[in-house]
Amino acid sequence: MPLILRVDVDKPYGRSNMLQKVLSKTREDLWFPAINMIGYLSTSEALLDYCNQNDIRGIFYFRNCTSPNSKIKGLMAKGNHAFGFHAENTRTTETFQSELSSMKKSVPNGMLHSFTKHGSGKLKLGKNHYPPYEPEKYKEWVQTMGVPFYFGNEVVEEMDDFSPVDGFYPKMFWLKKEYRIESFATIEDVISAAKTETVPIIIHPANFVADTFVNSELKRLVDLSKENNIDWITEMS
Repeated sequence: MPLILRVDVDKPYGRSNMLQKVLSKTREDLWFPAINMIGYLSTSEALLDYCNQNDIRGIFYFRNCTSPNSKIKGLMAKGNHAFGFHAENTRTTETFQSELSSMKKSVPNGMLHSFTKHGSGKLKLGKNHYPPYEPEKYKEWVQTMGVPFYFGNEVVEEMDDFSPVDGFYPKMFWLKKEYRIESFATIEDVISAAKTETVPIIIHPANFVADTFVNSELKRLVDLSKENNIDWITEMS
């Protein structure tokens, strides 16, 4: 069975140092231009370069503050990756539709694979972020918005958690260590599950660059997937 790489593109300028954190937060909450020369989406470039070198396809979910530039679009096309929308203001259908319309203007031909929710309902992560995580509401929106909702934000606890319900995967395996449960916490667990289940993996480009653990875990997972002939997919049944 395959692996699915879900990439939530959150930090427009990364988070490796204080300057990057300030620039990212300013663009997220207030206003700051997308300047490639000072590192706009450089972490996504790094992750896309790695994925393309290893023939790993992923679904990249962009916020409006991280809308893809021409360099990212080129790397996405080169690796045959899919564009997705990472929604922040999900208070109402109107606020969601407003964000969705803006994102459609930023991706080739306005085509979006699906959408995900920014945040897991516990923290307010920015000025434009509506914190509650309400997956049942998003499933209803699929009928009117025309953009699928495949992936939830919950943490996997055991292998059976990967089984989809009506095409929806409520739980992910997080490459960030803090979002793992002891009962299902290793890359070996993932590889074992992927032999019988479709396994969604979640990563953030800023963590791929700033967090050595996340970086090494993805690379280890990629190596083991090759050894075990496990594919990476973006098409959903």
